[in-house]
Amino acid sequence: MKSSNTLFMPLFLLLMAGPAFAQSDLAIGQWKSHLPFKEGISVTQSDEKVYYATRYALLSFDKSDRAIERMTKVEGLSQTGVQLVKYNRPNDILLIVYNNSVIDLLQNGRVTTLPNIPNSNILIGEKKILSIFMDNDSMAYLSANFGITTLNLKSGLFPNTIKTPMPVYNTCIFKDYLYAATDEGICRANLNADYNINDFSNWEWLGQDQGFPDDFSSNALTVFQDKLYAAVDDSLIAFDGTSASFIFHLDGFSPRYLSAEGNHLLAGFSCGSNCQGKVLVFDAQHNYRPAGSSCANIPTYAIEDEQGTIWYADEGRLFRVEENGSGTCQTIDINSPYSINVYKMAHANNQLWVATGGVNLTYSPLFRRSGFLSLADGDWNFYSSGNAGALSQIFDFLDIRVHPESGKVFAAAFMDALVVYDPATGEYQVFNETNSSLQLAELDPERSRVAGIAFDEDNDLWICNHNAPRPLSVLYNDGSWQSFDPACTSDNQFFKVVVDDFGNKWLMSTNSSTGIIVFNEGDPSSPFDDRCKAFNTANSALPTNEVNALEKDRDGAIWVGTKSGALVFQCDPFDENSSCTGTRPYVEVDGIGANLLEYQDVRVVAVDGANRKWFGTATGVFLMSPEGNEQIAHFTTENSPLFDNNITDIVFDQQSGEVFIGTQLGLISYRAEATYAENYHSSAVQVFPNPVRPEYDGLVAVKGLAQDATIKITDISGQLVFESQALGGQAAWDGRDYNGRKVQSGVYLVFATSRDSFSPEVVVAKILFLN
Repeated sequence: MKSSNTLFMPLFLLLMAGPAFAQSDLAIGQWKSHLPFKEGISVTQSDEKVYYATRYALLSFDKSDRAIERMTKVEGLSQTGVQLVKYNRPNDILLIVYNNSVIDLLQNGRVTTLPNIPNSNILIGEKKILSIFMDNDSMAYLSANFGITTLNLKSGLFPNTIKTPMPVYNTCIFKDYLYAATDEGICRANLNADYNINDFSNWEWLGQDQGFPDDFSSNALTVFQDKLYAAVDDSLIAFDGTSASFIFHLDGFSPRYLSAEGNHLLAGFSCGSNCQGKVLVFDAQHNYRPAGSSCANIPTYAIEDEQGTIWYADEGRLFRVEENGSGTCQTIDINSPYSINVYKMAHANNQLWVATGGVNLTYSPLFRRSGFLSLADGDWNFYSSGNAGALSQIFDFLDIRVHPESGKVFAAAFMDALVVYDPATGEYQVFNETNSSLQLAELDPERSRVAGIAFDEDNDLWICNHNAPRPLSVLYNDGSWQSFDPACTSDNQFFKVVVDDFGNKWLMSTNSSTGIIVFNEGDPSSPFDDRCKAFNTANSALPTNEVNALEKDRDGAIWVGTKSGALVFQCDPFDENSSCTGTRPYVEVDGIGANLLEYQDVRVVAVDGANRKWFGTATGVFLMSPEGNEQIAHFTTENSPLFDNNITDIVFDQQSGEVFIGTQLGLISYRAEATYAENYHSSAVQVFPNPVRPEYDGLVAVKGLAQDATIKITDISGQLVFESQALGGQAAWDGRDYNGRKVQSGVYLVFATSRDSFSPEVVVAKILFLN
């Protein structure tokens, strides 16, 4: 058993001098989750709060003022992907079960992680916890696909495991008997008997002698008004310990859960895929009413609190709360992304745009319908078939770009169009084979597959028309179209494109034997000056022809991510006077040297404001120096709040330094030290936080500096206390002098010079420390 850091990490109060800091509320080195909080699939309560398990994390509501708190891996949870939650009131412990059956115990703001439930020698494969029953102040019974295991909440140990030949869906203790609901019916064991209840052969099956059918299944149990209530096939029955009696049946519906934490019995019912579930509220006399309006869609659980308010967990989107006596549910939509899927991102005009499509390992479509997303001024919005008729038959958006002048959003859908969205008007344009140079795919003659897209310096949009006869198209800035078929290759499976400073189009293919294609159309009106070159393992430094990623850095070099490492082309591939074959930087880490990310599956390459390279791989994120020959950091799920080590994309808010990292389990961001900069200082250099208060122990940032400026910080008397160089346009200081001592209270002066400046050093900012 291991204990993590404190769960609730306080957000730093950023007091800034000058304008607000580029729409980010993060301190340098701080992380922020961007997970969907759209539905609660499990719900439980303490005296003060209601806790919902979402599909990815936790959400809590304060019962008194409805204050909302999000709890993710960033705030201290050990995993991403929550399945169940259950509160133990005597100990004030929240038990959290994840999809992988790892368990967290949250108590007094601290998380204890129990990584392994007991193994079963009768079950091969995944162990799955299906429900939780709290017996007393120390013991929880976990129903699982292999049987029942007990968890001592105080010790974190699993003292007993009852192995069963079938899954146990629900467990309950009633009148000294432990009951289990299974596909084979309901069985029980006397907790005070002299036999071994861990031996399942000693358990008693309930049948006709107790008023049950001879053959039935059950998936739900609870105790209400001194009776055991159970789901029996598609009916609800009550059992007094000796005989069962029929309570309720509804044609076409089957009980899904039973809950009795308040003055009523709550029974959730499911039905077929094309109908809406129901929740019924029973009193002690078995009179019932349906749940209030808007309370049930696909119900999964519900609880009643001390005030008679019912909190519903439902697979339908929105959180649902029925105030006592209201007869209707307040539905609560939490500002968060619509989907965890992140395939490609773009950041421009203080807005983040996310394409949520996908393909499988053979580059076949996944038919994801979640469209694309935006984050602007702290608000998430989505654009898909769910709210835009123009997108009703369009799936798997694989790339997204923002026009540098108009601000229009261009989104590439593999199935199957180029979509142009105008945020100013809300209007859509859809381009396909009927109204553009895009062509139908040869292997899918009903679709024009659009994959990677990129703008050139003239704001012309270059488009990979995957598997088309002429697989490269361009939408010129004037609205006209043209297509090309590069002559140096017979490959037409173009998937990603980057335009370099020479106007060359670097193309990645889904054909694992192609490598890289570089194309330049010359005069678009003439096919005779086209240039094309293929790079592969035979004529370049490519370690493999399986290429995943292409990116241009701030110096114009093209960086390439492959299945077996990364390399860089720092040349014009069509310059006959130079050899342009690419190089693989040599990196030494912990005394061991190798080519850059050798043998790593490099899926993403991104460049920050200081020209540092961020590589997304199957084993986390690597941050490298501008030349790629020094490893600065390696972020993984083990040493950071990353949700998953499989990285799908990385993009930057170049003004604030916030790094948005897409993973297979959702989006997360990190405030890095580097920002984009010009060759001169901003007219309003910003310092944050400022003033620096005694409780603050993070980095102090100076933003708005010239590119890679040198800064010197002195006290008011002119004594030098710190000197450094900006990363891009931002420098960071830990508030300590050369001896590692925290500086005293007072005003400190920031002097900065740029590498292109001939002016003497000038004061660009002041910092006030309050110790």
